Amino acid sequence: MSNEKNPREELYNRFKLSLSRPVTERFFDEDELVEIYDYAGDVSDDYVQLEALFCGARLYPESAPLSERRALLYLDTSIDDSDTPSPAAGEYLNDNADMLSPIFDIARLEVNRPAEPVAAMEFLLGQYDTFSDEEIIRFLDLAADLDCYDWVLANLERIRTKISFQPVLAYEMLHQADERLDNTTMAKFAEELIEHEPFSVNYWIMLFKAQARGGMEEESRSTFDYARALGADDSDALLMLAEVAYNFAPYLYSETYDILEGLKNENPDEFMYVDCQAAMLARSDAGRRAVALLCAFVDSHTTHDRALRQLLGCNIPDAATYIERFYRDTDGVGFDDDSYMEITSSLSMSGAWHSLAALVAFKAAQGPVDAVDICSWVEALFALGRYTDIVEIFDRYSREEGGESYIDVVYKTPLKGMAVSFAYITSLMKTGRQVDAEAYIAKVTPFLETVINDALMPVRMAARCILTLADKVRRHPASDKLYWEYFDMLNYSKF
Repeated sequence: MSNEKNPREELYNRFKLSLSRPVTERFFDEDELVEIYDYAGDVSDDYVQLEALFCGARLYPESAPLSERRALLYLDTSIDDSDTPSPAAGEYLNDNADMLSPIFDIARLEVNRPAEPVAAMEFLLGQYDTFSDEEIIRFLDLAADLDCYDWVLANLERIRTKISFQPVLAYEMLHQADERLDNTTMAKFAEELIEHEPFSVNYWIMLFKAQARGGMEEESRSTFDYARALGADDSDALLMLAEVAYNFAPYLYSETYDILEGLKNENPDEFMYVDCQAAMLARSDAGRRAVALLCAFVDSHTTHDRALRQLLGCNIPDAATYIERFYRDTDGVGFDDDSYMEITSSLSMSGAWHSLAALVAFKAAQGPVDAVDICSWVEALFALGRYTDIVEIFDRYSREEGGESYIDVVYKTPLKGMAVSFAYITSLMKTGRQVDAEAYIAKVTPFLETVINDALMPVRMAARCILTLADKVRRHPASDKLYWEYFDMLNYSKF
């Protein structure tokens, strides 16, 4: 909650300072430790949450509120980033079976999901006359986890009678409505929060999102203007507003572009604003302007790897120039191995063949490349119709290394190797080298006939494709230029 946090933040900071002092000098009362724990959760500070509980266990070992926070800590510790609570949560609840409170009851329902969720929520709501802020937050989280969102909407007035600070409920429901794309409910709670805090730009942005996503163009325009004015000095808020407009309000692209232009001028080294502008231009069918914008940023920030990635994704014909300069200006460091693999995979999936071919070619000029690199390189060159280059690559890497050439390794590479073999045979035919094509077919046929019987379906289909191509080679000589000019059975070069 935006304007409510200052006293809690001061308490949180005072506790953090105490952690570097002797433990005997760490004095906080029970309520303060609860506040510290809850605030640390709001700012995702696991360390302070744990230290608050350790301090509480020493000073107030019988504290019920702190015991509840321990239950919540175990509950929030999931397995492998999933939504499944850690087994420790169940063990802690079993060891404290006599503890009765809204938090403990909610935790038990989270760990042991009821067969009849609505009945469980009804029972829980009827059990208690009041809910604290943390309790109502957890109550609504439980309802969401049990898929009882509609039940909550139908029982809002009953729930409201049990809480003293209504904005807590509105805040939680605002975000649950957002997740469910329930724009009407989202707008309702955004307006309720705005009534409580009229100058909170975040709530105005959420209202704008609900209106824009819900097709309320006239209302969203007015809300957009107010949020823009309210957040004039808040770059994070303006960027959030621009993101919402980009996703849901194309009729506000011009105004949004101006917002980003102002942010860019104030922060000329911050790429995110240029990136957002380029995305808007691309979506507005102004692809050339988007590329020009990225080029201008990369030209003035030659070592900015993320900006170069985005530019390469635009599949620019002169990608090699930018790649060479990037490696030169980073003293040869360039992209690390993981980034290189991620980028080549992304370029391949998006069909950015100019950029992919340039990047792999640059790597090959610097040192050894592996079968995966060759596959990506050939795939890009084939899509660009550079058949002579493909043949030259195969000629270059046909040398023997440890009894097996690179090319032997390539055609045995699952799926990609099949595609590259197809591209190589076709390239040989299109460059008039039928004898070499027939020799390569003879080389790979035993392998293909083996996998076509034993491999998974995608591999078998790829092998069948090359065997079909072999039949085409026999029936259409390389001299049949017209046929081979247009032959491309897998449409590799039509992307």
